[in-house]
Amino acid sequence: MEQLQVFDENKKLLNEAVARDKKLQLPDGKYFMIILVFIENHQHQYLIQKTSAERDSVYATTGGHVTYGDTGKVTAQKELKEELGIDISLEELEYIDTLKYPKAYCEIYYVSKEIDLEKIQLQEEEVEKVEWMTEEEIEQLIQNKKFRKGNIEPFQKVKKAHNS
Repeated sequence: MEQLQVFDENKKLLNEAVARDKKLQLPDGKYFMIILVFIENHQHQYLIQKTSAERDSVYATTGGHVTYGDTGKVTAQKELKEELGIDISLEELEYIDTLKYPKAYCEIYYVSKEIDLEKIQLQEEEVEKVEWMTEEEIEQLIQNKKFRKGNIEPFQKVKKAHNS
């Protein structure tokens, strides 16, 4: 079972791990972390994936859990490589904000980059397809309840930070 990094109430990395299937049983004051990465091209389109049937077939951005010993930024870099085959340097990842939930933190990252969709290598267990979408197209998915609920507030924060 995957071991997740544990953080304290101030988002300080602790020398502790929790099994992924036990993450919601963390005691008060201890948290696991997820990350979300939004990639925007120069046409102001976002790289959005449709998750596989095993992952509810919804539209979402790239994301994942921070495993033991990693930081949010390193996890963002790893998830882009694992899910889409995209190499991003740590310097390209712009930290946007952190959301705090009862048992988890969600770190939000942004990347401005041109990506050739033909060169993307999908992790088929997790991702069915990817496409570039405008803000309006994403807003339509949100209206139709086809965009992952947990990605909506982070998307709004990225939009606000970049006024696109």
